Amino acid sequence: MAESAILRLEAASGGYGDNTVLHGVDLTLIAGTWTTIIGANGAGKSTLLKVVAGIVRCRGGHVIFDGEDVTALGALERLRGGIGLVPQGRCNFPLLSVAENLMLGAYSRQLGRAQLSREANAMGELFPRLRERWHVHAGNLSGGEQQLLEMAMVLMARPRLLLLDEPSLGLAPAAMQAVFERVRELTQHGVTILMVEQNARQALERCDVGVVLELGRVSLIEPAGQLLAHPDIRRSFLGR
Repeated sequence: MAESAILRLEAASGGYGDNTVLHGVDLTLIAGTWTTIIGANGAGKSTLLKVVAGIVRCRGGHVIFDGEDVTALGALERLRGGIGLVPQGRCNFPLLSVAENLMLGAYSRQLGRAQLSREANAMGELFPRLRERWHVHAGNLSGGEQQLLEMAMVLMARPRLLLLDEPSLGLAPAAMQAVFERVRELTQHGVTILMVEQNARQALERCDVGVVLELGRVSLIEPAGQLLAHPDIRRSFLGR
């Protein structure tokens, strides 16, 4: 069966105020794969995710999701259509429990209470560590547990494309490993992953495709293993 593209960016541009950050980005994601974007600070990595999610307007070009042009749609419409973003930094409700945070993650679907509870419990099965912390306030979780919770909250909206902005930020190695393992498991459940990650080596060792973004432009797209072996990439991003 031929591979199918779930996302295509066609000459996409975007930015803030008078500052254009992305310049004619072309990118295609195959359904069920994990793509990691690397690049220097200020390269436009987070902006790219926000353009895909509809948080930052696409000023030029097109965003095509699952064969439909969604360029003109807002963030909530894209979320309901299957694009979910886990932004950088903490984005949970710290004074609410794990269970309550998960239920709020499904707000865009307007579920009845019984179904909402069933789906939250099912998410707890997918994330056993969260199940163990079910009634704990989110603010009392470890950094790794909060990152897992925030991923699970967005998954409650049932996205087919999950955008992750620096999911390992501030995490200890063991917590980062747990997050990356969960990301790989999500692809096995059919979720497509587009991740921005500063821990380039750890991400490229696990993902399918690597993308290098430089000054708002895609400079290189290769299978992750090839990108890891690329001498310029090793020198610029991997420390050797």
